[in-house]
Amino acid sequence: MNGEWLSGFNRYLGKCLIFDAELWSIFEGIKLVQRRGHDTVIILSDSLDVVQAIQGSISSTLNSALIRRIQSILSQEKLWLLHCIPREQNEFSDCMEKKALSSRVDLQFFESPPIM
Repeated sequence: MNGEWLSGFNRYLGKCLIFDAELWSIFEGIKLVQRRGHDTVIILSDSLDVVQAIQGSISSTLNSALIRRIQSILSQEKLWLLHCIPREQNEFSDCMEKKALSSRVDLQFFESPPIM
């Protein structure tokens, strides 16, 4: 998948399940992209369980309200895709997660990819 960097963000969530952190990341990301008016978007996650839960291919009772909110937004956007990729191919996401943990700032936006 080739594309261009649109923007990025990180948010410190405190203590929570990794599954929930991934869900919140996708939810906040799609809200950000929606506000910016992008028509064609590929959302990448390195969490197969989260991607499958959102796509409905596995049943999850964990944070099902948030999953339904994400599904609702994605169903309204015809050219938005959600894909799972290996963590090794998702270096920007991994880098931003580490920045959120180290800075503990509520929300930070990045207009260009972080320097790794």
